[in-house]
Amino acid sequence: MAKKKTYIILILIILIIGGVWYWKSKKPKVEYTTAAASKGSLSQTVSVTGKVASPHEVELSFKVSGIIQELYVDIGDKVKKGQKIAVIDKGTLYAELRQAKEDVKYQKQTLAAMKRRETYTIENKNAQRALIKKSEAAVSSILAQFADTSLYSPMDGVVIHRNGEIGETITANSAAANTPVVTVAQEGELEVKADVPESDIVKISLGQKADITMDAFPLADVFHGEVIDVEPASTVIQDVVYYKVKLKIANYDPRIKNGMSADLDIKTASKDNVVYIPERAIKDENGQKYAEILKDEKNNIIEKVNVKTGMKGDDGMIEITSGLSGGEKVVTFTKNL
Repeated sequence: MAKKKTYIILILIILIIGGVWYWKSKKPKVEYTTAAASKGSLSQTVSVTGKVASPHEVELSFKVSGIIQELYVDIGDKVKKGQKIAVIDKGTLYAELRQAKEDVKYQKQTLAAMKRRETYTIENKNAQRALIKKSEAAVSSILAQFADTSLYSPMDGVVIHRNGEIGETITANSAAANTPVVTVAQEGELEVKADVPESDIVKISLGQKADITMDAFPLADVFHGEVIDVEPASTVIQDVVYYKVKLKIANYDPRIKNGMSADLDIKTASKDNVVYIPERAIKDENGQKYAEILKDEKNNIIEKVNVKTGMKGDDGMIEITSGLSGGEKVVTFTKNL
């Protein structure tokens, strides 16, 4: 009897141990990916692409329509202020000028005839004088169009673009900007111009520094820039809003050419001696931000810690202003096995 009782107790013990083992084996296992809460310097950078350009460029286009008869410059040519660049044909302007001058002559003869006759009142004569002024204004307008058939450079510079060719018909369009025949750029140190999306433009301000690399130079050649202008008006490119930004190159190299492509890393903010972690480690619960800390790696024990965040930095990092002191292992990803 005692032996039977012992067997029963042993069986119960085995069943209990087996049950515990089965329960533990069925308990879901979790694997945590972590990152260390670091302490040091955190930087915020806006990275955009741009182009090297002259500080001053002017696009020269004709105000009147016509056929290009003369084109005196080509890309790369240096020009002086006041130098003639191109000429289009006068078209019907000579005939229009002759007709306008004939009209002035006729209106003046009419006034002279009116003065010899007493039947015309002072009002009649004044109306005729108004017609004379109108016809003279027409002559002045045609003479101005004669001047518009020639293009002159408004400054010393170099030709960087040429769109027209001799024999090509130029059509002036008063409703929109005319296509430039020639673009002249001022010589000297060049700038870098870039389009910054509206999501980043609020971070950009005058005086900020930037690292500039160019496809034409080895990666080791890093140029230093400074933001010198932020245009207040936006530019829409493929339905995306951008703002134009200009940077001056501090360590200018004469090998830099107009039109070169440039990659810019504009340093918009930085902080020293701060705690930061990957932003993906931040979670939110009812408006309260928190991070999970792996306290016991062997037993996968985690602790939820409320945190406050500050500046967003590069590479997905974010400043922790409260809750962590640095060195903690924060959970960035949880995987159920």
